[in-house]
Amino acid sequence: MLFIKSHITRWKQLPNRYTKYILSVSLLLILASITQKAKAQHPVTIQKANRIEGGTFHGDRVQKILGNVHLKGKKLEMYCDSAYQYVNKNQIRAYGNIEVDTKSEKIWADTLVYLTDIDFSRLRGRVVIEADSTTLFGNSVDYRFSTKVAHFLDEIRLEDQRGTLMANSGFYYRKADSAEFHGKVQIADSLKYLEGDSLYSNRKSKRYEMYGNVYGNDHQHESMIKGDYLEADSTGHRLLKGNAWLKNFESDTTDTTQADTTHIRAKIIRSEERRLKNDTTQIVHAYQNVRIWSPSFSAVGDTSLYSDSTHAFEIWSNSKAWHKQVQLTGPYIKALLQHGHIDSLQSYPHPFSVQHDTTIDRLNQIKGDTLTAGFNEGALKQIHVFGNSHLLRFTKNDKDKPDGAIDVRAPDIRIFFDEGKLVRMKATGAVNGSYLPEDKKLAKRQLNGFSWNPELRPQKPKEPMKRRFPPIPRKVFFELPKRYIEYLKKTNPHSPKLSQVKTDSLKNN
Repeated sequence: MLFIKSHITRWKQLPNRYTKYILSVSLLLILASITQKAKAQHPVTIQKANRIEGGTFHGDRVQKILGNVHLKGKKLEMYCDSAYQYVNKNQIRAYGNIEVDTKSEKIWADTLVYLTDIDFSRLRGRVVIEADSTTLFGNSVDYRFSTKVAHFLDEIRLEDQRGTLMANSGFYYRKADSAEFHGKVQIADSLKYLEGDSLYSNRKSKRYEMYGNVYGNDHQHESMIKGDYLEADSTGHRLLKGNAWLKNFESDTTDTTQADTTHIRAKIIRSEERRLKNDTTQIVHAYQNVRIWSPSFSAVGDTSLYSDSTHAFEIWSNSKAWHKQVQLTGPYIKALLQHGHIDSLQSYPHPFSVQHDTTIDRLNQIKGDTLTAGFNEGALKQIHVFGNSHLLRFTKNDKDKPDGAIDVRAPDIRIFFDEGKLVRMKATGAVNGSYLPEDKKLAKRQLNGFSWNPELRPQKPKEPMKRRFPPIPRKVFFELPKRYIEYLKKTNPHSPKLSQVKTDSLKNN
């Protein structure tokens, strides 16, 4: 008071025009301060309550608003059983059967702490947030109304028209329509299932990244995946890195453990979709330490490409392919599969093929500029080598004992098989051949460029490709709040959620 009186005395001593000027400036500053505080506090008014009492809570003065409470703020309305409005703090606590409505979302919870100055709330208990055709469920959620950011501290379930997501915790950024989830992340719809340790996604662009022990089962594309990292988007692009494993299964059975057709393993597997007017083709690229296995064909290389429209594999660099007792080595190999069986092989330039005759334990060899091979339901029918063809084939007598070999050079050599056994051979052009009599050294004879590496041949993976986590439950992990049930009955009486209500006890509502 003495401070104010002394200033008034000084103003009286000033000329009148200066006094008016100082008062005007002071009033403007005071009004600006009041306006700023009002804006910052987001004041909430009481619309309805059974009774209002004064009191204290944990040593703070509060206004107790009790029974059928209806509060209203600038951008929200709140309904609850009771609420405490702090007298000296920008804080409201609400309890029991809470519903918060804004223009763009609805929220239900058991308890709420609302900090009016920063427009921030702590939602606890059975938390449900519905916005933009998306419903989120959690036990403990921090939510800022101004930025539309929800932090799920303890378990999260997200549902929309595209499916269901569950995780241990996460953030949902509503304005950006993006999210990040951590711990036992699972996504499922009627055709696809995906799981990992963490997920970062933008739902508008349908782009997501998943980290850590990724597993996926895609019935739509008849495939399963596993790896350390997965990146995908709405264009059909998919990048799988770190111990990448792609497994295809046949479409005529749901038993994916028995219906294997092809396994691709590599450090990196990248797939993309080429969408045409009437069809969509999936192209799969694999890089670094590529290993391919199917029931009648296997291969290794540095790089491979697979097209599901043609069922063709292309393999480059250090490439080798195997079919039964035959190994093919070449810079480029192309294999065509039909119904899980190999249909044809092609390799150039300078391929080298070895066939192990197990009855005499000899390695038949053929090489040239280009090699093609044809099959019938997985059985070898013909090998055709043209351009500088060179054949070394071991012979045997009527008792299946070694009986020398033939060494033939020609521009063009064809070998015909029946049920895998040689039945005819044809060489055309300038043929240069000789018969080599049997001796001890003949078994080790090799053509230049010889390559035989059965130890590198991929085998069918012994470990099963399977999920780590149990299936996503149909029911939410808590009993639905009473006001949320009433909302569903009014807006969506056929909601599957109401079937949960019929079997759950409502005593806690």
